[in-house]
Amino acid sequence: MMKVVVTGACGFIGSCLARRLLSNGHEVVGIDNLSRAGSSFNAAELEAAGMRLERVDLSDTEKTLALFESLGPVDAVFHLAAQVAVTTSYTDRERDFRYNAVASFNVIESIKRHTPSAYALYASTNKVFGHLEVHQPVGMEKPLDPYTPYGVSKAAAEMYFTEYGRPEIGLRTCSFRQSCIYGHHQFGVEDQGWMAWFAIANLHGLPITIYGDGRQVRDLLYVEDLIDLYLEAWEAGLTGVYPVGGGPDNSIDLRRGLELISAHSGKEFNLTHAETRPGDQPYFVADLGWLADSGLAWRPRVGVEEGVERMLDWISEHRAVIDAALSERLAAI
Repeated sequence: MMKVVVTGACGFIGSCLARRLLSNGHEVVGIDNLSRAGSSFNAAELEAAGMRLERVDLSDTEKTLALFESLGPVDAVFHLAAQVAVTTSYTDRERDFRYNAVASFNVIESIKRHTPSAYALYASTNKVFGHLEVHQPVGMEKPLDPYTPYGVSKAAAEMYFTEYGRPEIGLRTCSFRQSCIYGHHQFGVEDQGWMAWFAIANLHGLPITIYGDGRQVRDLLYVEDLIDLYLEAWEAGLTGVYPVGGGPDNSIDLRRGLELISAHSGKEFNLTHAETRPGDQPYFVADLGWLADSGLAWRPRVGVEEGVERMLDWISEHRAVIDAALSERLAAI
């Protein structure tokens, strides 16, 4: 049994990772401030399954250092906690900076001080590439060029993880520049988690807005496939920075996403249209060519149609939970 820390453990990806770790028999310490709608539902599930939950704001340096000191040595830290919306990064830039850049620095510094042998994986984002003009898969050669405040704060955090992984500091760090992750336990909203938001809106009869022409292309990666990659990277001790997504075989545009959801649900969308939002990349597909030299056997296994069906089934089965999360979000606005 390994001892593993998951930050953002009650969010979408964090909760899926924590469940898998617990089912594999590991001791899991989840860190989350439960600020996101739906996180309290995930927290209850995970605590019932045996996860130890620490409600800490990771942007608080003293509290973060004290928590890691109290935990002692751990085997791995998966840092997934973040402010996740580009739109919010424009309207509340200070919060975006604290929750992404400052919190991430506090986490990696805490690892260095209190558990330097731990494997440290950071969930970065394709937004660190900025306003891409390319229409071909983006690989290892593409440099950082963040365009939005969110892209800047995530890039700063990623660079700290990379720096702490150099010989002078000596940690084992890995960062994944993730494309669109989707699946069960995702409480998607308009400004983050677009496939889940489209599905929730469709099943609930809510209006949605398409920003731009709807031809924006993304490669979708089902969340359980991403968790497989996390665990294989940890086992192999993979270090470095890599683009991660479903790859060309799982790339679709927004309009195709609407079609897939509607075909499965049997319901039409209530659509409106608006201008493209700042920082909205017209195209991003991860070039997974780096896998050939990585020593990893991992490849995406769940295709988009199967993944969308699984996601819709989960949303349908958890209607009351989704309703509560929507009400919670509306109350916070």
